[in-house]
Amino acid sequence: MSDYFEYVKKLFKSSEEKRDPPLKGIKVIELTHYIFGPTVGRVLAQFGAEVIKIEPPGEGDRFRLGAVWMRMHKKSSLHFLAINANKYFMTLDMRSPKAREILSKLIEKADVFVENLRAGLLDELGLGYLHVSRVNPRIIYVSCSGYGQYGPLSRAPSFDVSAQGVIGLAMKSGWPDVDEFYKLPDYFGDYFPAMVAVAAVLAALYHREKSGRGQYIDISQAESLFRFFYDITYLSLTGEEIGKTGNMDPLAITSGIFGTKDGKFVAVAIMDEEQLSAISKVIGVDLVNTYKSRFRSKECMNELNELISKWVSSKTLDEVLAHAKTYGFPASPVLTDLEVYKDPWRWERGSVIEFNDRIYGKVHIPGVPIHMSATPAKTKWLARPVGYHNKLILKKWLGYSDEEIAKLEKEGVIGYWDQHPGMCPPDTWSLDNDPVFRGEKDEYE
Repeated sequence: MSDYFEYVKKLFKSSEEKRDPPLKGIKVIELTHYIFGPTVGRVLAQFGAEVIKIEPPGEGDRFRLGAVWMRMHKKSSLHFLAINANKYFMTLDMRSPKAREILSKLIEKADVFVENLRAGLLDELGLGYLHVSRVNPRIIYVSCSGYGQYGPLSRAPSFDVSAQGVIGLAMKSGWPDVDEFYKLPDYFGDYFPAMVAVAAVLAALYHREKSGRGQYIDISQAESLFRFFYDITYLSLTGEEIGKTGNMDPLAITSGIFGTKDGKFVAVAIMDEEQLSAISKVIGVDLVNTYKSRFRSKECMNELNELISKWVSSKTLDEVLAHAKTYGFPASPVLTDLEVYKDPWRWERGSVIEFNDRIYGKVHIPGVPIHMSATPAKTKWLARPVGYHNKLILKKWLGYSDEEIAKLEKEGVIGYWDQHPGMCPPDTWSLDNDPVFRGEKDEYE
């Protein structure tokens, strides 16, 4: 087996036989803000798509201000920089007919259009699917929203916490005997639906390859989350709500998070009899034959958890993990942010990477979660200030001259950043010495 692991490692680590990214040549236009919509574009861009993010001049995407506790990195939100990596940033004042004309020209050349504004807003502006598909019948048009483009909640705004509330996720997070409710942290309600949207885009591109026809994709934040909960099926069959289960997995023989002798925590999941037999050996009780007739009942799970909790509390974390490795039952340390950050295997696998950006310098960010042996995805650059790629896009995509671009600037059709942290470049950046900003050179050249 060691040969297998060496072979696989070489397959992914070797620089040989790497090909162009799988989405090279796919052009994407996005009118997005905050997290849900921009994450769709980010993933497509990581796999090689050319993504242009259209923003209003001045403040741009309002999530540019979305820094944790307003702690900026070189006048920018690190969160925004990472979520919008690999994209081109262009501004258009959509009140101007010339701006809408430019957008229409970009759409003609695009394969995918992504938006996550309020349902119906782009249709009011003449940019709904009806209008865009007339300009480009092959377009894959993606609308990301809280509750879908039709139905009783279609006009309601939605963010991560509201979607988690509507689908019942917040109601079942926590302890059964504690009347408090929690949302999952770190925008699970945005990131997960975004990945569903990416899957839909890839399916639609494949269908277009065979049929030549584009289509409209309506992705609801709440619906995407809900599709992965089995609660309704359980309720319909039993008449009971699953309710809060704390750290227990109701499908396991037993599971939980337990405190160790040295003040740390370990997660243990016993999913089958073989694993229960393994932990029985270290606890010193034949748990399989003692509890076999009552496996997976609430009472059995509570009793097993009490036994495991008592045993874990008599051991250090390292001792528990050593026993788990020796006897073969699943146990993992419960880590803090700092421990995760320093965990060597995350760096080895690229879960965390040190990225040296041309403008923002060295930052540590999450790497691409998917490993592909021949066409790996990667981060090429971080987000840019508002309107940073105006000249590059107008020259490269539409063939505008410097004089035509200067006229658009003078008329306010396109514009640049406000002098506010989040929108503007860092103080160390030199406008005069940047050929990409001047549209003379691309980011990857």
